[in-house]
Amino acid sequence: MADLPARRGHYIGERKVSLHMLGTAHGAVLEGMDATVVLVEADVTAGIPQFQIVGLPDSAVSESKLRIRSAIRNAGLQFPSQRITVNLSPASVRKRGPGLDLAIAVAILRASGQLPGDTERPGRGTKPVIVGFCAELGLSGQLVPIGALVNLALALRQHGRVEMCISTGQVSRCVALPNVQYYPFDSLASVVQALSVKSSWPAPVHLATDPFSPTGEGAQGNVDMSEVEGMAEVKRALTIAASGGLHALLVGPPGCGKTMLAERVSTILPQLDDESALEVYAIHQAAQLATPPSRTPPLRNPHHSVTAAGLIGGGYPPLPGEATLAHHGVLLLDEMAEFDRTALNTLREPLVNRHVRLARSGKTMTLPADFLLLGTMNPCPCGARGFGECRCAEREVERYWSRLSGPLLDRIDLVIVVSPTTPSFARKVEETSASMRMRVSAARALLSTASGNRSQTGHSFHPEPLSISDRPLQLLTESARQLRLSQRASASVRRIASAIAALDGRTHVLAADVQEALGLRAVPVSSSSHSW
Repeated sequence: MADLPARRGHYIGERKVSLHMLGTAHGAVLEGMDATVVLVEADVTAGIPQFQIVGLPDSAVSESKLRIRSAIRNAGLQFPSQRITVNLSPASVRKRGPGLDLAIAVAILRASGQLPGDTERPGRGTKPVIVGFCAELGLSGQLVPIGALVNLALALRQHGRVEMCISTGQVSRCVALPNVQYYPFDSLASVVQALSVKSSWPAPVHLATDPFSPTGEGAQGNVDMSEVEGMAEVKRALTIAASGGLHALLVGPPGCGKTMLAERVSTILPQLDDESALEVYAIHQAAQLATPPSRTPPLRNPHHSVTAAGLIGGGYPPLPGEATLAHHGVLLLDEMAEFDRTALNTLREPLVNRHVRLARSGKTMTLPADFLLLGTMNPCPCGARGFGECRCAEREVERYWSRLSGPLLDRIDLVIVVSPTTPSFARKVEETSASMRMRVSAARALLSTASGNRSQTGHSFHPEPLSISDRPLQLLTESARQLRLSQRASASVRRIASAIAALDGRTHVLAADVQEALGLRAVPVSSSSHSW
């Protein structure tokens, strides 16, 4: 049996002069995307009844004093009428949210002698097992679900085997993790009973070995490329982008199908592996999104009024932005020219570094942002230039395209022209997303083998270009000189050519691949003579 709580005091003869005890419990709090394990220490001593919480608690944690007092009394237990001091360690980390309610209550009950004083559940042998208490308390003593449970579990797991006491209402949000078990409880009274009596622990939550479904809500699992009629050239270009992990901009008149095509690109990307799927799920949990676990790469489609902070993250406390929420997936900027220019320029660093570094209140936070960027836009404000009678003045077209800065356009690999097609009401068999995904996976496997890079999960795929012979290399060099391509743009053309070769099942680049890549890399200009 575990030792009783530490008791400290002194005696004069047989009369006790002073007595106070210390109780502890483990919890966790979320700071941005990362969770921090918190050791809750409760000290109950004689004196005027007070209840203080120290260790940088926010208002939600400070208000927990009223919830905890009512929950303990309504659970049929005695709330100590003494001086109670609760310390949340480490004291240098701000504690936010109601997720520490249960841990604080358990620590107080241990300090008052109503619970055994160990921080591990009884009856587990010699190997220590950390028990994490992660739940909010209602006034009646009922346990209330909290957010970002998987993030808290990952933080606790860093300290060894973990058994988490959670609310029964949170069972559906649990994800199977090695060395982590979840124990559901209805109320504080049931938690106290389990900690007091060895045989009263409930059965752990039985979780599926593979909690990640192939598709899921928010993962665009209900759309398919076969729903798009025709447009074989555009579909090929998007397949090239998916095969090489390349950013693309779709340009065409209104109603030609740009958005419909872009919304389906995530369905042709390879399915995420366990590690990537868990990372995506943890990110969405930290952002308080109700996205179910899924292996389908995420698709984020923010409105063009999004701010810079909403795009790359920020605020206080810092929250992930759309770039991080699209990690391992697709970030779609529909009507890209309508976005704020400053907000768009914040993507320049993530497109290269594949992460976002934020500095807030003297702290630096690094958020993952490895996504495939897809943009859609019209050729001009009226949308008809190159496809009909344009009513825009030349200066208006230049101003329209100037919303996309040169450095940002230089980071976009493919510019795909989407021409309007005549609708056909005859039923045709179009290639499905599953079929395209198989070809993309085969191309990525070939690129990975050729470059010695075995990682090809989701969009975390950045292989070296394939080998290129003298004639294609000479064509690329001469074209780069004539077109005045930057070094980044020249490297982009070679990556596009490598993706084209891999998609066609070849391990070497041909001159025809370079020519096709140059056609896909050309950035439109605003001159009236441009025919698209």
